[in-house]
Amino acid sequence: MPREQQKRGRRAEKKAEKDESKRKFQEDPDAPVAKRLKPSAGEADETNDAAGFEENGDYIPLDQGEAPEGEVPDNSGDMVFYGLLDEEESEYFSRANEMLELNQFQDAEERSLFVDSVYAEASGKELKIACSQGCSRLMEKLISMSNPPQLRRIFSKFIGHFLHLVQHRFASHCCETLFIHAGPAVMQKTKPRPKDSEGGEEEPEQSLADMFMSVVEELKNNWGYLLTERFASHTIRVLLLVLAGEPVDVTSNESFVASRKKERLEIPTIQGEEKVGKTKKEKHTVPESFEPTLKKIMTDMVAGLDDVYLRALATHPVGNPVLQVLLFLELSHFGKSSAKDPKSTIRRLVPDESFEEESESGIFIRGLLYDPVGSRLLETMVRYLPGKAFKNLYRNNLGDRIGSLSRNSTAGYVVLRILERLGKDDLKIAMTNIIPEIPGLIERSRLVVPKVLIERAMVRGIDTKPLAEALEAAYSADPIIRLQQMLKFNISENVASKSEDHDMDAATDGKDRKPRGPPPISAAEKAEKLHASLLVQAMLTVPGPMSQIVYTALLAQTSETIAQLAQEPTTSRVLQQALTSTTSTPQIRRQLTTRFQGHLTPLALSSSGSHVVDALWSATKDIFFVKERMAQELEQHEQELRDSFVGRAVWRNWSMDLFKRRRRDWAYKAKGLEERDAAVEGAERPKSKLEQARARYAAAREAADAGATGANQTAVASRDAK
Repeated sequence: MPREQQKRGRRAEKKAEKDESKRKFQEDPDAPVAKRLKPSAGEADETNDAAGFEENGDYIPLDQGEAPEGEVPDNSGDMVFYGLLDEEESEYFSRANEMLELNQFQDAEERSLFVDSVYAEASGKELKIACSQGCSRLMEKLISMSNPPQLRRIFSKFIGHFLHLVQHRFASHCCETLFIHAGPAVMQKTKPRPKDSEGGEEEPEQSLADMFMSVVEELKNNWGYLLTERFASHTIRVLLLVLAGEPVDVTSNESFVASRKKERLEIPTIQGEEKVGKTKKEKHTVPESFEPTLKKIMTDMVAGLDDVYLRALATHPVGNPVLQVLLFLELSHFGKSSAKDPKSTIRRLVPDESFEEESESGIFIRGLLYDPVGSRLLETMVRYLPGKAFKNLYRNNLGDRIGSLSRNSTAGYVVLRILERLGKDDLKIAMTNIIPEIPGLIERSRLVVPKVLIERAMVRGIDTKPLAEALEAAYSADPIIRLQQMLKFNISENVASKSEDHDMDAATDGKDRKPRGPPPISAAEKAEKLHASLLVQAMLTVPGPMSQIVYTALLAQTSETIAQLAQEPTTSRVLQQALTSTTSTPQIRRQLTTRFQGHLTPLALSSSGSHVVDALWSATKDIFFVKERMAQELEQHEQELRDSFVGRAVWRNWSMDLFKRRRRDWAYKAKGLEERDAAVEGAERPKSKLEQARARYAAAREAADAGATGANQTAVASRDAK
């Protein structure tokens, strides 16, 4: 009988012991896990020496590891876990989230009662909800709909845990929302409420201002670490802006706070709350104690960093936005005189204000120009630098290279900020340097620089004829093809696809038909069409040769092509601009508006075309016979328009009910006479010809009577004198 194969020696014994311990651990899952101890200072030094790192080496650990969901590491390596919601609680809060999204409340009072009931159910579970992947969105919505007393209560629940919450993947967004909505209410005085007013919950003693100071006290020893923490850096930016009283708009594309990937939660509002939403986008008053606190935070945040580390943050994807906020507050909020402080962030980044080409500052600026992350910091510097420093930066580093910089996909955004700050003379020179690059920019679909150049030339009052000639030369001489190139709209492909669909339907004899829509458009193609539309709209605002390029191309198109353009989301904006712009003369509008006749009904039933039909109402205010024919065309398809949502809007905007019942009043409104009367306060309705004749006759009769009376009085006076 063969013997069992066994390994011999100490290695076999160690492997057997290891397998035995592993088996016991799997059998007993509740066994305590040994906590990893933090190494002492001596052991840490020995580890660094063994790894080959010097004590003050160039190693800069910017990236931090991620923790498991629900557990947040702090500087000591400990894990904080606030617990999980059970199934019933998760189901209840999920239903509450759906109710708030549907927003089917009759008024604000009913919704307020619902929010109070959700708060009562969430009492004692606030931290669990904030750290929950599925329910943290509910917490954000609740905070957004809360009044100042409710904000104080939820704020008090978070105090003492902010160091862990701001680093949590989901709770950090709740902290952001809390800071944003508590900032405008920080100066409001709240009346104390009785204990039994809402679920027997006590009113916090601290005010919102004191709570913000508690947050700063809790985080004060961790600014350098939180600066580059993946989730905390967003919350730190919000906190800095709120302490400064600056508005925080996370929906803006130019916001310092939110990235493009941030999920924008649409908070439903009740009618009458638009003013409250507007106030949150405006500057708000803060207590006087906030300003020295903010200065200390900004100083402590960069005080422990050397210049090499600070400049490394300029190209770090997490640290760069925080630097943008610091520069913005230094240069705009505290005044540009703060930039002269040698300890300020801007002075440490660019110590030489002259920005000479071979200086340390000049080398640093050139390194940021072509970096996708660093160029955003350079945009902030160009926008908020003092005038003298900006002129030195432009003349010594950027002015002579502005043409080549506009060709680059990254540096081109810095060029936009430069053009916004240039004066009239410098802008003329910049335009001269950029004009030779226009054909290349048009060919590569980099249309943002020409668009901004047109807008700034209009603001500064610069002649745009050379720029118009360069744009016209960049496109085809044929106006029909030119419009297709300008708007990235291929008419032949659309016609071919429609004819192909018709042939397919005819071949199948109506059997096995499958709906075929237009081919899917990639995100890059959508962006190209959008930028092309914005450039053409900017050209339409400039009187003279610039707008004539577009009008000539539009008038060369057929009626069917115009109808196709009106049904595209991006190109319909161009038609609206062409119909309502001040550069469009009555002759141009007379030729352009007639091309829509016969296509008004399909356009009125289209989501994009309906806006063009609405623009035709104001475009034909001085062409009454064209407007009347269009109204008759719409009247013939009344039922189709009434059956469509956008069609009903067109029917209402064109006052078609008035057209059917009281044609004279509709004509009075269509000619713009009501608007003219509204502009002149107290003006009466113009008189008809018959009323004017009666008025003339009455005036002549009064004059004759007055003359006869005067003659009689003269005769009597002469007789008495005799």
